[in-house]
Amino acid sequence: MHINQLTQWDGEVNRRDYLLWGIILFAVKYNLDRVIGIFMGRNWFVWDYFLQADRLSVLELNDADRTFYLTLLFCSLPFIWVGTALCVKRLRNAGLPTWLVIFFFIPFINLLLFLLLAAIPARDGQTGERVAFLDRLIPKSKTGSAMFAVGMVSGASLILTAVLINYLNDYGWSVFVGIPFFLGFGSVLLYGHNRPIKFKDAMMVSLLSTSFFSLVIFLLAFEGLICIVMAFPIFLAVAFIGATIGFAITNNRPPVSLNIFAVPIIAIPLAGIIEHQIDRTPPTIKVVTTITINATKQDVWNEVVAFSEIDEPTELLFKTGIAYPTHAEIDRTGVGAIRKCNFTTGCFIEPITVWDEPNLLEFSVLDQPPPMLEWSIYNNLDIPHLDGYFKSVKGQFRLEELPNGQTQLTGTTWYRHDVWPASYWKLWSDFILHKIHMRVLGHIKREVECGGV
Repeated sequence: MHINQLTQWDGEVNRRDYLLWGIILFAVKYNLDRVIGIFMGRNWFVWDYFLQADRLSVLELNDADRTFYLTLLFCSLPFIWVGTALCVKRLRNAGLPTWLVIFFFIPFINLLLFLLLAAIPARDGQTGERVAFLDRLIPKSKTGSAMFAVGMVSGASLILTAVLINYLNDYGWSVFVGIPFFLGFGSVLLYGHNRPIKFKDAMMVSLLSTSFFSLVIFLLAFEGLICIVMAFPIFLAVAFIGATIGFAITNNRPPVSLNIFAVPIIAIPLAGIIEHQIDRTPPTIKVVTTITINATKQDVWNEVVAFSEIDEPTELLFKTGIAYPTHAEIDRTGVGAIRKCNFTTGCFIEPITVWDEPNLLEFSVLDQPPPMLEWSIYNNLDIPHLDGYFKSVKGQFRLEELPNGQTQLTGTTWYRHDVWPASYWKLWSDFILHKIHMRVLGHIKREVECGGV
């Protein structure tokens, strides 16, 4: 090991030096961040590199948080430079295309890439010998090898998913990034074991593996159809990343030992165990929807407090099993009153915390029903993430009088969901909550303007 391995971009670095430098640099960087955190009055842990990287927006941070993260970013620049250089030289040493370094910048994927590069031997001295057992086991035909690869990787992924979901109750990075990465990476690695393959074939095998796996978890009642549809875009995108790395490994060198197949199999459940053990605090997300009503604030307020029965929805979204509001009622007036907002899956219990008639109605959420009824071929599908993983924190209705005598009604919901990556699932939850808001606000608008109050 020489220090010029960190300062120069040309040349190569072997897997031993790459692994040791990676461990040393991470240890230095982690302890530097911990010291910065101590000076700025906060704690910093290893898993924060994944969870804090998944913050929803810099604009949503307060000044203290923004200063802290900018300081960490500034101190990370030399480590990013050195890490990128080491990754490029290790790829060069392994006979892999150096453009794979782009995956160094994707959270969790970069960890898997690091482990793979630490396991793949250098191209020089590579004998190209293969495991005789696998040579006999993997079919030689294009179709046969594809079916074998899809079946084997889907089966292994199913076992990993069962452990992560049913035993660790984890819906985090290991499930939504680790599993699809393995589906793409592992299927292409097996498919291309006996012969060179084309990139489009690698992508097709990855697509087949992801689709077959999705079908299996649906048939085995691991998930309902709606959640599978929501997860499929991120699954497919990450599977393509894994397939790209697998394609580069199989096609740019003599075939390596399939021992590297075990790297994600070991890394993914370990990541799941770590995620299960840590105390993750999901970010609180705010969704705001506004509508203008041709009526006075008092008329709008009367309908907001306890709105009447809403007509059956026409939107396709609410015909899929996702819960939607039907009506609301309240036991009395003022702070401390209990408002009940009825959904198709049950009732939200909402103690009133602010009663500023006719300007602001704010409430917390004491209890809430499941967020959806999953589509499945089975009755009473019991899926862990339907119980407590989505948490509505509080809500409010704000009424503002406009100059033309109209009223601007703004509905706001604050919520958390313990499903990661949060930035991806926020797209779905925000979209659904906006639709729920519009269902209520649109009903209030129609009732008030048509004199239904």
